[in-house]
Amino acid sequence: MKHFLTLIFFVLVNAYAFSQKTDSVTISGYVTDFNNNPLDSVTVKLMNKSFEDQYVTISDQTGYYELIVAKGEYYCLYALKISEWLKTRLEYWTWNVPAYNNMVINPKYNRLEIYGMNAFEPQIGPFDTYMVFFRPMSLTKILEYTNRTNKQNFEKNANLHKDTIDIAPNMITKEDLRVSINDCESEVVGINKVIEYTRGSYMYSYLIQIKKPAGLINSHNEYDKISIMLNSNETNEQGFSECFVKKIK
Repeated sequence: MKHFLTLIFFVLVNAYAFSQKTDSVTISGYVTDFNNNPLDSVTVKLMNKSFEDQYVTISDQTGYYELIVAKGEYYCLYALKISEWLKTRLEYWTWNVPAYNNMVINPKYNRLEIYGMNAFEPQIGPFDTYMVFFRPMSLTKILEYTNRTNKQNFEKNANLHKDTIDIAPNMITKEDLRVSINDCESEVVGINKVIEYTRGSYMYSYLIQIKKPAGLINSHNEYDKISIMLNSNETNEQGFSECFVKKIK
């Protein structure tokens, strides 16, 4: 009887360990700059819609990071080195992260932050494009616009006067953008500069329309990954961001 109970105990322990393993996935990758140099000691966070940290880690000397997370969809993955923020670099973001299988996400960032990236499919056939929204923010312009004062005080003052905070590139052309869907190059067919209301003030954002690469329309992936690389000729700064969009069946 004693041996039987011991056997049952080990079976239950192994079953629990297996269930924990199958209910979790790994998100990993390398954090680099735009010359592919590794960035160490970068904080990488997975957050919910309230921007509460769900999982946190730090990149090593090779730029590698790894998060073991419960399966599910997360609002964003974020990478930032506190000692460099608002001095030499800004932030990296991936949005709408579907962590149902092991994933590789490679943050790449420097002085041009691409924030709030989202995508949707226009409701007109043949359903071969996406509209992609994002807010590009230049560190050069932030430092000039705030006159290097406290950023929170600056935003509070802008909100008070309902100012339009002008820290985006004045213009973006097709030549400034490299866009891909599931790592396949996508053609940019339209670019629109828009004004976005945010936290009591206004900021400049962009809405672009991109074509789905050949063969993508009828693929069986449940999610598409859209990646944007932006090179601003105005300030000679680069930015990169990604988002996932669930396909409409």
